[in-house]
Amino acid sequence: MKLGIYEQIINQLFEKKISSIDQTRFYIGERTIEKNEVVKLLSLYLSGIFEQMLMNVVDTATDIEANEEATKTQALKKSIDLTNAIIGKLVKDFHLESGNLVSAQAKILTAVIDKTQSDYPNLSKRLEEIIPIKGFINGELFTGKGVKLYTELQKEICSANEIHLMVSFIKKRGLALLLPQLKEFTNRGGLLKIITTTYMKATDFEAIKQLAALKNTEIKITYDETSERLHAKAYVFLRETGFNTAYIGSSNMSEQALDTGAEWNVKVTQMEQPRMMKTIIGAFDASWWAEGYETFVNGEDDIRLKAALDENSDNEIDFNILQLIRPFDYQQEILESLQMERKVRGHWRNLVIAATGTGKTVMAASDYKIFANSHERARLLFVAHREEILRQSLRTFQQVLCDYNFGEKWYGGKEPANYEHVFASKDTLNNRLNDLHLPEDYYDYIVIDEVHHVAAGSYRKIIDYFKPKILLGLTATPERMDGYDITQDFDGTISAEIRLDDALNKGLLAPFHYYGITDSVDYSEVTWNRGQYVASELSRIYTYNDARTGVILRSLETYLTKSNISNVRALCFCVDQEHAKYMEAKFTLCGLKADVLTSENAQMRAILYRKLRNKEINYLFVVDMFNEGVDIPEVDTILFLRPTESLTVFIQQFGRGLRKAEKKTHVDIFDYVGNCRTEFNYTDRMRAIIGRTSMSVEEEMERNCPHLPLGCKITLELKAKEYIIRNIKGAIKRFTTQHIISLVQNFERHHSVPLTLTNFVRIYQIPLNKLYRDRTWNQLLYETGIEHQQSRFNTELRRAVLRKWLATDSYSYLSFIKDLVQKDFKIKVDMLTPVDQKRLLMFYYDLFENAGYFDNLQKMVDEFAADHYFCIELKEIIILLLQRNKAYEKSDNSMLPNFPLKLHGVYTKAQIQVAIGTSTIERKSPSREGVERNKELKLEAMFVDIIKNREEGSTTDYDDKALSPYLFQWDTQNRVKPESNEGKAYINQTQTMLLFVREQKNFMEDKSRTMGYVYLGRVTLKKWEYKNLGTRKQMQIVWNMIEPIPGCVMHFARMKEII
Repeated sequence: MKLGIYEQIINQLFEKKISSIDQTRFYIGERTIEKNEVVKLLSLYLSGIFEQMLMNVVDTATDIEANEEATKTQALKKSIDLTNAIIGKLVKDFHLESGNLVSAQAKILTAVIDKTQSDYPNLSKRLEEIIPIKGFINGELFTGKGVKLYTELQKEICSANEIHLMVSFIKKRGLALLLPQLKEFTNRGGLLKIITTTYMKATDFEAIKQLAALKNTEIKITYDETSERLHAKAYVFLRETGFNTAYIGSSNMSEQALDTGAEWNVKVTQMEQPRMMKTIIGAFDASWWAEGYETFVNGEDDIRLKAALDENSDNEIDFNILQLIRPFDYQQEILESLQMERKVRGHWRNLVIAATGTGKTVMAASDYKIFANSHERARLLFVAHREEILRQSLRTFQQVLCDYNFGEKWYGGKEPANYEHVFASKDTLNNRLNDLHLPEDYYDYIVIDEVHHVAAGSYRKIIDYFKPKILLGLTATPERMDGYDITQDFDGTISAEIRLDDALNKGLLAPFHYYGITDSVDYSEVTWNRGQYVASELSRIYTYNDARTGVILRSLETYLTKSNISNVRALCFCVDQEHAKYMEAKFTLCGLKADVLTSENAQMRAILYRKLRNKEINYLFVVDMFNEGVDIPEVDTILFLRPTESLTVFIQQFGRGLRKAEKKTHVDIFDYVGNCRTEFNYTDRMRAIIGRTSMSVEEEMERNCPHLPLGCKITLELKAKEYIIRNIKGAIKRFTTQHIISLVQNFERHHSVPLTLTNFVRIYQIPLNKLYRDRTWNQLLYETGIEHQQSRFNTELRRAVLRKWLATDSYSYLSFIKDLVQKDFKIKVDMLTPVDQKRLLMFYYDLFENAGYFDNLQKMVDEFAADHYFCIELKEIIILLLQRNKAYEKSDNSMLPNFPLKLHGVYTKAQIQVAIGTSTIERKSPSREGVERNKELKLEAMFVDIIKNREEGSTTDYDDKALSPYLFQWDTQNRVKPESNEGKAYINQTQTMLLFVREQKNFMEDKSRTMGYVYLGRVTLKKWEYKNLGTRKQMQIVWNMIEPIPGCVMHFARMKEII
């Protein structure tokens, strides 16, 4: 056998070859075929065997003495006989339809055309004109030589029913090659969808106008050149017969690309690569419905398009602000979090953390709009320290509110005509505060921008004076060098925070190139105290450590290259002043321009900022100074010269380099990774920079981070990668049962607070899923001798916490449990409302796997009431679970009687089955399918996993996804046809359809636990098709959402095969 990489089914021949190999010398890699890849692998395997068999038949049928026609006839007959013999076996043994047998006439169907509706008298000749030379079955590579791409595209257009085009730019001369065919296509009713851009101003305005004038044509354009750039080139042709084709490659719609250039394009066909074709169609749909792609309205949008394409345009209208009118998904998620904090938790003083450039003001304006729409009076005060911020903020509020008379300016000598909606500088307001004579509750809604300055006296006076209904603080940097905790002005919490991956994928921040450099320092012996390394020990290790300095300098030379090492703007984070001074001295000795900024020379801050910005210095060594409100967009390099234990501080320091600036392509991040203590948390910091994906952090690291945000890279040196993975694996071992028992035993020796579940979890930061993996809290106390009795329901409680409640995010449901346990379960079940009786049954199935443990629910609550230890523990657990609650629930819209679920709550399938009436106290629903029906209620629940399988080679044909907040695409089960009972029910809407969605089946970091479903409520039919989806025909339905999909779900529910 040849040495190398395989993906080969092991048949008996290969099995024999493998058995003959010396396995003491050679490694034999094998894996088990997974259920989800059986169809693909075995069908490909059989296809190869059949092809070889048919080739042998054709070869043996060749008779040199026979004439060519006789040879051809004989080969055809033998091939068809063999094919039908195989199919006949399948018909007999596996009930395949006999209609699959090949006709003895040995012909190919090329068309079925209604002659009464055709303009062409000679249809045979017409077919020759419109069928591509390369046909509809086989793929092809076009290189600019031989058959011209545009001639094939012309034929594809003439034979298609629907066309999707996606190109970076469209030139008039390129369009001219296809325009006659496109006119004929759209005139006969064909649907044409086009996606393009204004990137590099390459598109011709007249080309867009010509396309926009066509019938049945919709054009979407992205005008934003600062974020994700569209470089795709795709020509997709869909046919009702299922013979779809696509051309993917390097050709934009220009004459050179389609005709004269040496461009490479690959033709993909439905028949040859059905799954690839499905992926291409899905990718186009994802872009079609994506934010930032705007429909071009002929006539109305001409001025905007001309301005975007004309380099010399003097039009002063800022069209880009139009994109901010509707919040992005991640901004909508922030708005939902704010509603949750206020209406559920009662926090009306809210702190929002968002990197500069991510649209903080848009979120504030959108949040104010929600408030104003629900309050008769909505007086607004917006406070900032710079006039430019105030001008931009006023403009944004006007855009979001669609009211260009909104707001008064109070800065730079401008005086407000009234105080109702004021944008004021903090200095002006502070100086006039005593003369205002406004009551403390005059303003209903106050925004403080750059709120990290709140400790300053000028801000303090404003915050202390006014008592608004809502106080909203905005900042990118909550950590301050003076140690002041700004959260104390916001109920001690951070209400919402924009995730790094959201902003990076939107192109709002500069991409990062992260380098994990193997450090020469062994941190495992450094003392760990109160959640961090002892700084003085680190300083002693770092200072005068030339070996480590050499590691740092060599890493810069290696990854920045020698030409760039003296041409950067680098922030270098040090452990203390001595370390910073030492590093500055060493870099200076090496001929690099460096300086230091600490609390000792804080008065030099502005000067040093300017020097760094102008490259008068290239390396600025700092100690915590840049955690606080520093804004130097030009910073292009970050050096973490010390381990940063706080995730918040790490992200803030990381973010110092992410601001976008002219000619800045990315930021280089150097992180020096040594053999660290197990307490140091690499899992959270790597998750923060990788973002939300379907893989655990450990899997991401081992597979070299395949799912990074747009334009980002992670490079890990060999030992650094080993240290990080070892640390991540070690994090699991930190929560072994024996270790937890030891912490319990020694708790009161080390802490003055009483030993309770709440205190234990808070102090040791032990996740509940780790704590409850093997034992309950009561069992831990019993095994350590602290308690002398156990609950009867420890096994059930552990299961409920681990398998059910940690997958549940519903304030209404968890609050119901809280009310039960606060009454120590001393209730009469028949006195509960019908809704609460259903919730009590949900609670039963949280604890018990099957029906029949109790004859009725009254017996259950009576047993719980008699179990003191069960009640004690459950009281604490529920409080902890409610503190984790993030879902902002809304009233149910199912219109079903006594329905216990709330919109946008997260529930387990067992809980949902109780809600829809398929599980009762006597019988638990056995259903494991993706749909579940209650015929009595005329109800069907759809259970959707957005990520079906993240592995390459998955054969799952379902393409379920959110097209927009108002539309959801869903593929029915394979057996459902339009004429089936299920299909008719969908089409005729004879039952209530409820949609439940989750990102994937299992949690990323713990594959043993199952995720809950977000309840998205009732949906109604928008449209349906019965079409080729992958390898078979399925019904594909688009549902109208009665209630828009929340931002937290849109984040993952848009078309993402792998997140």
